[in-house]
Amino acid sequence: MIFRTLSLLRSLQGAHHTVNDAQARIQQACDYRWLRGQLTHGMVGAREARLGDGTPAVSVVLPFVASPERRRGGRWPDDPDEREACFVEGAHACRAAGAPGYRKLESLSRGLAEGGMAVLKDAARFQYLVEQQALRLTWRRAEALPPDLARQLGRRLAEAGSERHGLFLLEVRLPASPREVSLNGDWLDRCLDRYRRILPTPAG
Repeated sequence: MIFRTLSLLRSLQGAHHTVNDAQARIQQACDYRWLRGQLTHGMVGAREARLGDGTPAVSVVLPFVASPERRRGGRWPDDPDEREACFVEGAHACRAAGAPGYRKLESLSRGLAEGGMAVLKDAARFQYLVEQQALRLTWRRAEALPPDLARQLGRRLAEAGSERHGLFLLEVRLPASPREVSLNGDWLDRCLDRYRRILPTPAG
């Protein structure tokens, strides 16, 4: 197990980097995989968004009931008006929406299970989203949602607690046009790889 752990760390970051560096990479990969798994519950938001570098993008919105446990995770204000004026960005946005965080040994164990190259690739995809300011979490009262978004949410608004606690909306801005959107993990990988150049673009 020790040799496998050392091999994983070398494949992730190189021998001169620390265990903390490798742990951070693995956490990024875990965050990405969580986001990937949530995408099927999303809906198209703004159709003419922009990434941090100005790249045209489409906004995908992932809704979550803002339970008291989730609100504590983001230190949200008690006053609803103040809460609606706040937002959380980057990896913190995923964590506040419910993505699990892992302690050092837990993250290394997950890295061993998944394999170094797969972890590195998913971490790079997530880092791209963070660098492009593509992740933002906001809180909204159910009755204050824009009509188009409320219509798309449909059943989610009828879930227990959504009216009482409100909703967290995790906005993910992705470098694609609205007609290209396919809300699944494979599409997310392809979408990011095309712009990140993690993988070669398929011929044709």
